Amino acid sequence: MTIGIFPCQGRCNVSMMTKTVAEFLLDDQIVRVLPNLSLPLNNESGVNEKYIALNGCPAKCASKEFELAKISPDAEIVITKDFDPKNNEKYAVLLNIDEEIQLVQEVIDRLSGGSGPF
Repeated sequence: MTIGIFPCQGRCNVSMMTKTVAEFLLDDQIVRVLPNLSLPLNNESGVNEKYIALNGCPAKCASKEFELAKISPDAEIVITKDFDPKNNEKYAVLLNIDEEIQLVQEVIDRLSGGSGPF
């Protein structure tokens, strides 16, 4: 089984954080980052894959993209709900994203039934 993560596609700091977290967790064997939802997903070719909507803020743009594509994600994460980074239009440096990475890793572990490297 693989896990497909679709991070928020916005341009603010929290959406950039979702992209950074997703890329950090990228693993050729288990986790892939979905560039968009209009491309064929693995489930359409018979491969068992679960999906995570990785949202930066309560607007839930990643979840809305799943909705538009008529796909139900297996999990939905909102980074600002648990860690409250301030949403702004400035993106300079992302520091201390260990907690966010751990949150996503826990969801990956739950969906895959295993324990991850973190």
